Amino acid sequence: ETINAAIKQLMEGVSRDEWRTVAVAVAPSTVSVTFMDGQDPLECRVRFLSFLGIGENVQQAAFIMHTAQDTFICHVFHCEPTAGPLCKTIEAACKLRYQKCLDARPTSQREAGDMPNSRNSIGATIKNLFGGFTKKGQSPEMGRS
Repeated sequence: ETINAAIKQLMEGVSRDEWRTVAVAVAPSTVSVTFMDGQDPLECRVRFLSFLGIGENVQQAAFIMHTAQDTFICHVFHCEPTAGPLCKTIEAACKLRYQKCLDARPTSQREAGDMPNSRNSIGATIKNLFGGFTKKGQSPEMGRS
């Protein structure tokens, strides 16, 4: 709904003569938009992507970025023959970014699940705290019960 409204507003507000030709390159952490008229390229960090989608016309796609100034900028593209491959590629970059975030979580958080309750958090903390202690002079295997 948000994407379709943004696409519709831009498609109705900007004449086709004013559209600019670009090349879009997608990497795991960035979406780069290079303008063919020589304007400085845009580097959009995948971590700040808020919305992504294809419009009612399958040749139109857009993504909305959250900026450091706490504003949102919408980038709209008209793709030939369809916007599907562009969106699938950006979606794959988002999934890689999400997986990277999951992998970076400490092991105790991953074991507790996505929504740890206070009981699990306390238990994991106690386990981590006492799991490393062993009785003096015993091997770690013998010190555990």
